[in-house]
Amino acid sequence: MADWIPIALGRDIPDGVTRAVIVDSRELVIWRGSDGVAHVWEDRCPHRGMRLSLGFVRGNALNCLYHGWEYGAAANCLRIPAHPDLTVPPTIRANAFAATEAGGMVWMSDAGADAPPHLPELTPVISLAIEAAPERVLPVLGGSTAQTLVTLPFAGGTLQVGWHRVHATKTMLHAAGTNIDIAAATAHLRALRQNLEQGAAA
Repeated sequence: MADWIPIALGRDIPDGVTRAVIVDSRELVIWRGSDGVAHVWEDRCPHRGMRLSLGFVRGNALNCLYHGWEYGAAANCLRIPAHPDLTVPPTIRANAFAATEAGGMVWMSDAGADAPPHLPELTPVISLAIEAAPERVLPVLGGSTAQTLVTLPFAGGTLQVGWHRVHATKTMLHAAGTNIDIAAATAHLRALRQNLEQGAAA
């Protein structure tokens, strides 16, 4: 992975919250500290492999639920409760990805990616899962898997629909827009999901 991928609506990750997300079969956690910055890490504590999405946020640190190991915003381990006097080696780190926010969405990438996307602030609409491959979903929106965002004119406004692959047969959409009737746009995308899933089942 080298490009930036939208993986959630920023609205859905309030301060002090963790969210598990699967991107291309990889289990990740998004969390936001008290400074308002969103982070994207592998959903695994380096200690015993516990899901960090089950942990808790205190200030600008994420704490593993299992043994309480505390990781700072830079993904380094700050504290091991069972050894309170230990100076934690800098090699103990969570596996972090580059993360940013643009257009009301949280984006992730490998460290070697180009500059993050630049988008105007958009009004969040909905994130929804579709039980169909992106190769089926994106053409229905008028786009393709070569596009990170699909621009969709809608009822006098514009929807920007980001997407990511969950696995081979599941797609997540993240929609935000300008001059959008949120209820109408939500209903439209849910109807699209129903049609796609019914078609996949036929």
